[in-house]
Amino acid sequence: GSGMATKTNADGRYRMMLERGEHRIKVSHVGYYSQEFEVILIDSVLEYDVRLKTSVYNLGERKVYARAYDPAQRIIAEAIRHKQDILSQIHDYSFDAYSKLVLQRADKPDSESFFMITETQSTSYWEQPDKYKEVIAARKQSANLSAEGNLVAVGQMLNFNRNRIDIDPYDVVSPTATDAMDHYNYYLLDTVYLDGKAVFVLEVEPMNEYAPLFVGEIQIADETYDVVKVDVGFSKGIHIPMIEDVRYYQSMAQIADRYWLPVEIGFSGQVSFDIPIPGIPKKLKFAHVASIYSYDIETGHPGGTFGEYDIEVDEKADDIDSTAWAARQTIPLSDLETYGYARIDSIKNAPKPIHKQVLKGLAMGALIVTFGYHDIFHFDRVEGPYVGIGLNPSDLIPNTRLRLKTGYSIDNRMWQYEYGAAYRLWRERKLWLGVALKDEIVHRPTTVSEASYNSTTNALFFKIDPFDYYREKGVSGFVMVKPVNHTLFGINYRDYYQSSEIKNTDYGFFRSDILPRDNPQINDGRMRSIAAVFSYDSRKLIKNKNRDNISYSSRYLRARAKIEYASPCFIANDFDFRRYSLRVEARTRLFGLGMTKINGFAGSSDGTLPFQKYFVIDFHDPNFFMESGFNTVMETNFGGDRAASIYLVHDFGTNMFRNSGIEYLKMLPPGLTIHGGAMWSEFKRPPMRHDSSIVTAPTAYSEIGFGLSNLTPFLMPFNLAMNFTWQLSTYNTLDFSLMFNFKL
Repeated sequence: GSGMATKTNADGRYRMMLERGEHRIKVSHVGYYSQEFEVILIDSVLEYDVRLKTSVYNLGERKVYARAYDPAQRIIAEAIRHKQDILSQIHDYSFDAYSKLVLQRADKPDSESFFMITETQSTSYWEQPDKYKEVIAARKQSANLSAEGNLVAVGQMLNFNRNRIDIDPYDVVSPTATDAMDHYNYYLLDTVYLDGKAVFVLEVEPMNEYAPLFVGEIQIADETYDVVKVDVGFSKGIHIPMIEDVRYYQSMAQIADRYWLPVEIGFSGQVSFDIPIPGIPKKLKFAHVASIYSYDIETGHPGGTFGEYDIEVDEKADDIDSTAWAARQTIPLSDLETYGYARIDSIKNAPKPIHKQVLKGLAMGALIVTFGYHDIFHFDRVEGPYVGIGLNPSDLIPNTRLRLKTGYSIDNRMWQYEYGAAYRLWRERKLWLGVALKDEIVHRPTTVSEASYNSTTNALFFKIDPFDYYREKGVSGFVMVKPVNHTLFGINYRDYYQSSEIKNTDYGFFRSDILPRDNPQINDGRMRSIAAVFSYDSRKLIKNKNRDNISYSSRYLRARAKIEYASPCFIANDFDFRRYSLRVEARTRLFGLGMTKINGFAGSSDGTLPFQKYFVIDFHDPNFFMESGFNTVMETNFGGDRAASIYLVHDFGTNMFRNSGIEYLKMLPPGLTIHGGAMWSEFKRPPMRHDSSIVTAPTAYSEIGFGLSNLTPFLMPFNLAMNFTWQLSTYNTLDFSLMFNFKL
């Protein structure tokens, strides 16, 4: 009669947290007589063991089906109609849950197989039509995972009642969707009994086995047509690299004597790597289970419950009280899991042999030198090798983030530094104030390469670098606030002396006969500018205590608008310009035919724009295909004081080839993508001086192409893709390019 329910673990153990007083408890299982008993809870712990007896019912005369189609169609039609009625009656609910994720090595005996264990205790809130939020109140994890890395919770596993289940990149039709009978066949397999009531067991079969659908069983109660249990896997149309043998299940219980709602949700499978990765087994079994044990229905949620966060971690989530933890750990750990915890922790904390520590240090050093960690090491044609240290502590002072960076660039013989602090005045509105002092080499902003892109690898090995560099010395300050959810508004003030730097090295491991690009001169002078920036990001966030992380979303819209102003009329200045820019990125599904990603940029200016402020559509990497950049431009940067670009990539996935009817392509189907884009740039006003490093595109530069991915399914996690691109315009770059890239 309450909202309390739980499931046992594999050993039959269970745990419920109840108020002191009298309670009536029912224990049930399909095919067994249920048992009810009353308990009076006086002390903190009461143990009660239950043994169920196999049920025997006199059913009278019944028609038996081996695998009946027509009865199943009638049953599922009623279940779909009933589900819509029930969901329309529920406005909101909340529940408490315990979630556990166990990773085990597939090649080890059970006692030695445990690779990682995480546990969380949370409270979740749901409201029509699709509002959802989860607060992690407590968490534990094995020693080989940091607390910040444990965000395992119920999450989207709950949403099987939706008409469409989001399994990126697929939008999968639920077996109880309003249009499910257009996609699935149903067969009545069996009738079992729960509390003397018939429960129909239906087989769920995709009409097209190569469509992204589920396959398995669903149990539906007679007379009421409530879904009692779901146990399904993926059809051949769902291909997730490295993941196989997937099973998803839900067990329901009748809550408040009316609604059948999930009390246990599970997701399991195996992750396989064809290429060995240090520290990670080649085959890992995973099992994610969530026990939902306390529902409150139609109680209403306080204002502000829902917003831009879909998961929040309580500030005290890692301060675990053992008594409180045990009370809410509704699926107790099995003996093997308890042993696995202890074994992982002992291995993690055991002293490491000195030779292993040395090898690990050398490997880390090689990675830093090869790929660069910008604050520690990077390489470019102006600085040569840069060696330094950079720290961003956020826990030393409450509500304060520090930026502490210093280092030395060898070829231009320059000490560099950046010291800054930001203070949060209002957490809810993300109101921050910050200041910084710096003297360092920076690069001109570009539209394709992100500001955080580290060009060290290409510059060090192949003498390829899309950036142009100059020196910046001075102070800056900013204020930032969140006007409404999913937005940020900031005002920046910068007072810098900017000066040119020359190319100081031609070094590169390869291409000895090629010289890297010269580093062009900028317009030297003191630039005092003020900028206003407004950004929008539709993706949900995760509040991981003091840090905000972006929650993964298969569909999103991001936009960023910026206005920058510098003028002697405003403050003493060597420059006079206004610069406007807008950047948009969107990802969505297109009519069930795959995922589409669009990147767009537009920029304009007034006054005389200096060299270091030109809009640059850069070449990024001429050797590997870039989804957001142009792939036939070779090592050419396009730009001007006005520019615009748009690029589209549509990924059909592997289903087009799976449905081709060709046996080989059905077994090892490649993925298909199409891509294309156009860009334009010009100088509206004569530049302050000639700049040979930038080419204008007064008539649109355009290209189009297609790609084939999933070419190396035997080399997971590395998925080789091959991309063909043709230039449609007539610029003196490549007419055609063949590029490769690896997708994980």
